Amino acid sequence: MSGMAEHQSARVLVESPLVRVFDVICRAPRSGYGVMESNSTEWSQIGLPRRGVFVVERCGEPVVVDTNTALLLGLEDEYRVRHPTNDGDEGTVIAVAPHLLEDVLGGLGGRAASLRPGDRLAVCLVTRALNGQDPDQLEAEEATLSLLASLSHALSHPMSENGCRLGPAQRLRVEQTRALLASSPETRWDLSGLGRALRCSPFHLARQFRAATGETISRYVLRLRLAVAVERLADGERNIAALALATGFSHHSHFSARFRREFGLTPSHARDILTKSKLDELRTGVAAAN
Repeated sequence: MSGMAEHQSARVLVESPLVRVFDVICRAPRSGYGVMESNSTEWSQIGLPRRGVFVVERCGEPVVVDTNTALLLGLEDEYRVRHPTNDGDEGTVIAVAPHLLEDVLGGLGGRAASLRPGDRLAVCLVTRALNGQDPDQLEAEEATLSLLASLSHALSHPMSENGCRLGPAQRLRVEQTRALLASSPETRWDLSGLGRALRCSPFHLARQFRAATGETISRYVLRLRLAVAVERLADGERNIAALALATGFSHHSHFSARFRREFGLTPSHARDILTKSKLDELRTGVAAAN
């Protein structure tokens, strides 16, 4: 979904008349916008990055697609993509039959939405379970529909609703801020440094960011860091203290406290669930994540 197909690989996790799920890896280098593409399939697509960041220009507006974000491409949506870093990205893409998407969201139009921490954990949980075994079609469909149900709240409230009071230049500045933060979430950011990088008053930047996203910059960075941590835990990371420092937290106890507050689980418990998840346990796991 993130463009530059020659740098992409995709593994099919689910393929049915209702849904298709892909585990997508993109190794594209830093780049400007590519050629205009079109979602010319008969299905809408929901992109859910699990690592990295890319930028989609859709309807003339740039949207940063990072681990805090879900991007829905509607039928015939035209878009182009650029990559702000050399690190590539990885994500889960769900293609949904139109009649099913209408049941889930009540509409088919494209949009970008902000994910809750529980949504992020649910995406990782379902993707890992689907990757780890060869489920029958019914199990796989039910797992995917469970994930769609958990995402429906976020996708029903597009990010554009928050930023409607800002002008084009202000919205662009917020998207530039999101791209900068997502390119290096472990950095110890401060408002003065961000203001210098974006050539903007720290006061105006903080105010505009909150108006556009509905949250503070520090809260946004926290969610980016926790998304990185979730992926590392799913890979089996056992050194929680090292993980805390690698993801930008000052110490182990701070990381563990924020993780538990957001997810209702300790990092060690989350790792156990993510590394041992099975499809027949997903309904309980996804419900716990939200």
